[in-house]
Amino acid sequence: MLYLDIISLFQNYESFKDSSISYSKIFRYSELLQVINKYKDICSVVPIGFSIEKRKIFKIKWGIGKIKILIWSQMHGNETTGTKSMFDIFHLFLIKKNSDLVQFLNKNLTILFIPMLNPDGSEIFKRRNAINIDLNRDAIRLQSPEIQILFQEIEKSKPDILFNLHDQRSIYNVGHKNFNPAILSFLSPSVSTKKDVYSMSRKKSMGVINFIAKKLHKILPKIGSIGRFSDKLYPTATGDRLQKLGYPCILIESGNYPKDYQKRTVRKYSVLSILTGIYFISYKNYKGEYIEKNYKSYFSIPENEDILFDKIYRKVQIEKNKKKFFVDIGLMNFEKFDSIKQNISIYTKIVDIGDLSNFFAYEESIVIGKNFYGEKGENFPEIGNVEYFKIL
Repeated sequence: MLYLDIISLFQNYESFKDSSISYSKIFRYSELLQVINKYKDICSVVPIGFSIEKRKIFKIKWGIGKIKILIWSQMHGNETTGTKSMFDIFHLFLIKKNSDLVQFLNKNLTILFIPMLNPDGSEIFKRRNAINIDLNRDAIRLQSPEIQILFQEIEKSKPDILFNLHDQRSIYNVGHKNFNPAILSFLSPSVSTKKDVYSMSRKKSMGVINFIAKKLHKILPKIGSIGRFSDKLYPTATGDRLQKLGYPCILIESGNYPKDYQKRTVRKYSVLSILTGIYFISYKNYKGEYIEKNYKSYFSIPENEDILFDKIYRKVQIEKNKKKFFVDIGLMNFEKFDSIKQNISIYTKIVDIGDLSNFFAYEESIVIGKNFYGEKGENFPEIGNVEYFKIL
């Protein structure tokens, strides 16, 4: 029986990734049109509808198997890692089409991929669509044409399982004892506000996530791990709604890794998580086993903790009304898209001040007793200050 060698795939990732896709976080509609042409020999590529601004939304189909997996990405236009990861996988399918792994998957699976559900937002590196609706909160009213297209495609193809690909903010840590950013986070969305209520669809997605997490632990770095996203019920969210309708839904959040702003390392882990998941689904079906068998082990994955800053200055001395105080200053990075230059600039703002001893950061400076000097000469910081100040 075919064995998935996750270590070998990890070590050889550079040999099969799609190098034509830039490292920039931006992945625009015009780039998508170029990339999909490369895969028309191994995939069918068909338009399935239009966005608000009349950009085509495509479906890519690969494989001839009975098990249908539907995957979508960039429902938030500025979350691009999942899209790139899927094209890395298609590139593997292209250059290794005669390998045992690719032939096994091709025989057992039909993968349906919607690579850019929100092309209008993607074109300007924006989370929401052209009328500022968050597609991931429009699963009940279905007002946006983009989310209508997704639900229509699911109803038409009736997939056995769904993968919903996102990017995650840098605030999430795995555990609370030390700095351990979530490289990847997984979620099997809830179907009820009541605890211990698990539909069959949720058990299946929990079982797949559990397998992925176990496999990926073999290749994790010393710093950084896998987290479980909060399973609070969001009735209008896409995953929660689809899971309630009986479609097993796996949400993958491409997280963060130190000094990996462009998510090159995270992209690799995202690729391997998807590959591991689709292999497990295919393998279990081949053996006639149930993918939900070990669903309870899903809860052994530690839950994400919202305790990370991008930067912390610890024990800064500040002054107000001739009184001195010692505070920690927590900062986060923010992105600004320049539509003319087609690039992203980063600025850093103060988001918290006080005792941040229970928080960690990607970059920490212990500056005991050093003084805060604001841009305008002030001796104390304000929430929202951009990092133009000095600590001396």
